[in-house]
Amino acid sequence: MTHGTINRPRRKSRHRAEGPPTDGWWGNGLPPDVRWPGVTIRLDAVWRNDRWESPDGRYWFDHKAAQVACDFFPEMLKHHKGEFAGQPFTLLPYQDQLVIRPLFGWKRSSDNLRRFRKVFLAVPKGSGKSPLGAGIGLFLTYCDGELGAEVYSAAADRDQARIVFDTAKIMVEGNPDLNDISKVMQRVIEVPSTHSYYKVLSADVASKHGPNIHGLIFDEFHAQLNRQLYEVLHRGTVKRRQPVTALITTAGDDDESICAEEWEYARNVMSGSYQDETYLPIIFEASKEDSWRDVEVWKRVNPGYGVTVKADALATEAAAAANEPRKLNDFLRYHLNRWVNQVTAWIPIDWWDDCPATLPENLAELRVFGGIDMAQKIDLAAFPLVFLIPHEGPPVEVKAVGTDDAGPVERSLSFNYSIAIVPHFWIPEETMREHEKNDRVPYSQWVEKGLVTATEGNVIDYDRIYRDITGPITDRFPKLREAEIGYDPAFATDIAQKLQAKGYRMVEVMQNYQRLSESCHLFEALVKGKRVFHGGHRILRNHMENVAIKQDDAGRIRPIKPKRRSKRIDGVVGSIMGLSRAIVAPEEREQTWRFLSVE
Repeated sequence: MTHGTINRPRRKSRHRAEGPPTDGWWGNGLPPDVRWPGVTIRLDAVWRNDRWESPDGRYWFDHKAAQVACDFFPEMLKHHKGEFAGQPFTLLPYQDQLVIRPLFGWKRSSDNLRRFRKVFLAVPKGSGKSPLGAGIGLFLTYCDGELGAEVYSAAADRDQARIVFDTAKIMVEGNPDLNDISKVMQRVIEVPSTHSYYKVLSADVASKHGPNIHGLIFDEFHAQLNRQLYEVLHRGTVKRRQPVTALITTAGDDDESICAEEWEYARNVMSGSYQDETYLPIIFEASKEDSWRDVEVWKRVNPGYGVTVKADALATEAAAAANEPRKLNDFLRYHLNRWVNQVTAWIPIDWWDDCPATLPENLAELRVFGGIDMAQKIDLAAFPLVFLIPHEGPPVEVKAVGTDDAGPVERSLSFNYSIAIVPHFWIPEETMREHEKNDRVPYSQWVEKGLVTATEGNVIDYDRIYRDITGPITDRFPKLREAEIGYDPAFATDIAQKLQAKGYRMVEVMQNYQRLSESCHLFEALVKGKRVFHGGHRILRNHMENVAIKQDDAGRIRPIKPKRRSKRIDGVVGSIMGLSRAIVAPEEREQTWRFLSVE
């Protein structure tokens, strides 16, 4: 068998005239879709004409070609990092049976060219995806029978693209046979005998046109900011007979990105909703129903578990995520390959779901505080009410970084209450449909269920909100007349002035670390302690899923919107503003706060 100009001993054929060479086209054991359920497509095959064929005969499995590709990795390539440095690149079972064999083995019966032209591989961190991408790129450069092959390593930026390319470069330099027939340069590996090359892309490639791409290895696809680079490069494959585009990634945090679109497309191909016989999807991911603490889930989702992914390392990361909620999203993304809504995790949604989903019956008798987040004129407006419920058990103890006249200070808080949140929302009726599409949430259904009020017109109806607060909301909760109501001066000054003229106690709450940090720390502690009665309000839960957190150098925190403007957090922000008024109320301040210095 020949790799480019490299002659190697021939293996004896495993084919036997009297029957199939193995249990199935993939080799021995269970079929890939059974061994790894829900991870890839099912590829049925029957043995006839002395080969494996698809039942309709349109495709056949070239066992020899698949074996050549699989052999290339351990026989020609070596690892160069960590505990496997210097060892042959032995494919992990998932790499062998889910990626390399189907990609290079399945061919079209009509012309014997490759069936699969695009691979979407989504695996958790540590699954060996970058070395695999480097190996695929090298095989396409040296061994795919394509003269003048152009193979590219691409990513969202050059540094990321170089991870795969530099791995390939070191692999070539470490093999005398490959190195002898190559010109290895800083950004290019050339094979003069076939006029082929493997190149890392420059940052300005998106402005160029005309590449004639045989192989495209796109690493960490989730980090791609837009479609421009991908579209330019993918269009460059149409001139080749059997090009390969390999999109390799872990889960991301922007579910409206190009990677999220491709991920969803891959899922639809796997489910059969989309018919694309040139597409090979492989996705290892935990579902939202899976417990992130379950070791069996870790094993199922991490195909390198016990080899490239160490059990004790995962356990350590899981323990850190359990103790520090801001680390949970990283654990979900990188180790369970699950998409998350938050760029920086704040409060795990399962903490929120563990809080009481019913509201106390005596809310009208309890002390109440409010927070108005009016957002922009065409967006959602929120007015959550925060009620203090005397707590008979031990108080919530939390250290929080706040601000006094001298600057940041660390405070120790003992809070003897649970809280109940009753949110109110308004949205312009004429823009609701657009928001429903862009936000991907069912506003119309929520209006029907009374969870949000649709106001007339295409902008927020401030008069309607004013009438609702001073009318039915205050009638239901009369103590609101004597309560402090925080508001964001950026958008709510007008309605605050009208409410103040009506006798309500309005307090300006700037959306900064100084005014929100302490109440954010307390809010987190209350949720963790299952001392937030939220009534199962669906919109408030949606906002909890979306809210991110930002921290300054002193350790102060404040809630922020995620990168995509369509993600709403108004209900959470309003609740925190209401809680901020509760913890500075004169009757609570003296008995709850003890001041500590910050080093």
